[in-house]
Amino acid sequence: MTREATGDTERWVLLPGTLCTDRVFDPLLDNLGIRQGNRHFVSVDAPDVRDFGARLRAVVTGGEIVCGFSLGALVLAHNLGVLGAARALVLLASSPFADRPGNRANREAVRDRVLGGDARGWISENWKAMSAIHDSALRDFVVSMAESTTDLINAQTELAASRPSSEKLLTDTELPLVFVTGSEDGLTPADPIREIVAEAKLAHLSVVDGLGHFALIEAPERVAAAVRVGLEAVAPTSTLDRQLAETRGHTSLAS
Repeated sequence: MTREATGDTERWVLLPGTLCTDRVFDPLLDNLGIRQGNRHFVSVDAPDVRDFGARLRAVVTGGEIVCGFSLGALVLAHNLGVLGAARALVLLASSPFADRPGNRANREAVRDRVLGGDARGWISENWKAMSAIHDSALRDFVVSMAESTTDLINAQTELAASRPSSEKLLTDTELPLVFVTGSEDGLTPADPIREIVAEAKLAHLSVVDGLGHFALIEAPERVAAAVRVGLEAVAPTSTLDRQLAETRGHTSLAS
């Protein structure tokens, strides 16, 4: 199936990261050939991982690829029980751990700074930790998303600080899992994911060389290629694709 044909048929459900809008996925999805009408976004706007179950159950009805970036990936890892109808999960810059003890104060300091109108200053000071591509246009894009989502920071701070571990959930699930992370991502490094993939029932990890936490916008074409490799490894075709292939095969034999 060509990329264009795949983009016409694949339906994606997408959860962005902290202070990110749905635009964070656009470069990746454009490179994957996913048309706009097949992109469904779920806002990460509630303070507890359990707050998303009903919403996800309502939108993941059969065959969707469900994708989360950073905080969005965290939410998905804690809601695997309602995602059984998905074709696969794509988890970008994912961390399986509970928040570090004592980190709440740091998160609340960031929250207060963002609410005080200094999202740009905070992102600029921490940009080297966020991205391996130290490009001002890329940084300004992230700043623009943060400045337009400050109303979410209270809920997102509590969500990140209160989350439990998801390691066992990920290793026990029957769902196909695709992990992609940048080799220079110090915020959500690859090593813990390698351990999960080694134990999980059906999982694939791609570590994209030279990219950081925002790999999906640093080099979207390379991340898109990694996503496709992962999907081919764990969920190469949907049930419908297999049925269509079998139908074509029977027709060919009959003729």
